[in-house]
Amino acid sequence: MVRLRRQTLDVAAAVVVAAVCGVAAQEAGRSFWWLAAAGVAAPVAVRSRLPLVAATAALAAATAVLAGGVVPPFAAPILCAVVALTVYPVASALPLSRSGPLLGLGLVAAAALFPRWPAAPLVAMPAVAVPWLMGRLVRQRRQFAERIADERTARAVAQERLRIARDIHDTVAHSLSMIVMKAGVARHVSAVRPEESATALAVIETAGRDALVEMRRALGLLRADDDPATPTGSEGDLRALAEHAEQVGVRVELALVDHAALPDGVRLAVYRIVQEALTNVIRHARAGRCTVTIEAGPEAVTVEIRDDGTAATAGPGETGYGLRGMRERVIAYGGSLRAGPATAGGFAVDARVPYRPPGAET
Repeated sequence: MVRLRRQTLDVAAAVVVAAVCGVAAQEAGRSFWWLAAAGVAAPVAVRSRLPLVAATAALAAATAVLAGGVVPPFAAPILCAVVALTVYPVASALPLSRSGPLLGLGLVAAAALFPRWPAAPLVAMPAVAVPWLMGRLVRQRRQFAERIADERTARAVAQERLRIARDIHDTVAHSLSMIVMKAGVARHVSAVRPEESATALAVIETAGRDALVEMRRALGLLRADDDPATPTGSEGDLRALAEHAEQVGVRVELALVDHAALPDGVRLAVYRIVQEALTNVIRHARAGRCTVTIEAGPEAVTVEIRDDGTAATAGPGETGYGLRGMRERVIAYGGSLRAGPATAGGFAVDARVPYRPPGAET
């Protein structure tokens, strides 16, 4: 539609140019006025589709008409306007290697008109140079905008890859930790307590299935955004994490205060923090009990995770990818995270995630 409208305008401009040039030539008593008018106007009609051909033809026709005296000097500005209309698309659409020679040809043609038309350097040369420069500036600005867009796209792709990697770690590591733990239990008790071994294998099966679902969701292979199986950080999702931890022998006490009022993104970030913290408890802490307290205030939500394990082995340390993932999520919201040995023993994770309550003034 836009292209059709542009071509319609070009044809209308060509008709106007032909009429003006024709009337000027006829008034001056020049012969073949209609041929001159057609030769000057025709390039305007195709300047959008064939910019270089149109500009070259317009420049040649205008030069020939002026040099041959087909139109009177008072019609020269109209011819210069025609040249300007055809030169601009060339400079804005084509690279310098193709538009540059046209500029040089136009300036040479304008200089050649000086003996017959003394005002040529003042009118004809700017009619070629000014639209060419404007077209070049527009082209360079467009190319710069495209480079910025490409860089933003590349950064977005890189950030998305990092997010997917972090989500895979956060979602799958929790289940895999339980699988490893229960596999060890099953191996030790398979001979003496086969019923407990069967229970451990059932937990492994459930955890493995959950890990597979989570991995597929994180990679975006099988899940849609509105899939109900996708964790949203709801109270049910948090209690499911607690139940998984209890299946491997860590009793979890979960306390939620105004958790449902959190924005969706913050609620999911809190869920991932709790998920990673419980994974660390299962893998490193050797704990039997863990408390998780989530309290949403008017401007921030606080998350406290405490376990009674061995503090020296309770956390992965500052170099652990899981702890870095938690810290990145918190920093993304302008919050803070502290993770380390607790004063009363065990390991502690304290996170504060600020947020703007729904409906708050911006």
